[in-house]
Amino acid sequence: MPLLFILNYLLAASGLALLALTIGLYVDYFYCQSKYFNRFIQKFVWIIIPTITVGSVVISLVYSEYFGFVPCSLCWLQRIALYPQALFAVMAFKTKESVYFPLYSLALSIFGFLVAIYHYLYQMVPKEAAGGGVMPCLADGSADCGLKVIDLFGFVTFPLLSAITFAFLIILYLNLRRK
Repeated sequence: MPLLFILNYLLAASGLALLALTIGLYVDYFYCQSKYFNRFIQKFVWIIIPTITVGSVVISLVYSEYFGFVPCSLCWLQRIALYPQALFAVMAFKTKESVYFPLYSLALSIFGFLVAIYHYLYQMVPKEAAGGGVMPCLADGSADCGLKVIDLFGFVTFPLLSAITFAFLIILYLNLRRK
């Protein structure tokens, strides 16, 4: 399935580029008082946030509905944190509401980020080393949280891309709250 491989590769490469941008924005936020954010990104933030959230929703639906990958329980929790943000972002874009939208979306992004990090660690730690523990997957066995739909460069998986997306959204919301 070459289409799936190309899509996986594009997502992994763009996720790593987004990670580099996210790290730069965190450094800017905490050490430069958002100087570069205000100079380069502020004017595009109302286009970036809806694009990232709606695009992430579309990608998750393409993988589950078109390619037939069944989302596991942890994937559903991440979707629960992301899907409302797409609606919030479109509404906030339309109304330019920057008081409550960043606050609610920040809470959802932090929740999604924590679930994504847990999911990533769950996938990356070998089952033998993890020992027992609580199985976070569906009881009927229809989805496996340890299944790596994307596994490129030895460490890029869907939960990592999800964590990067949530971290990027968090820094954008923090900058909006600062303003």
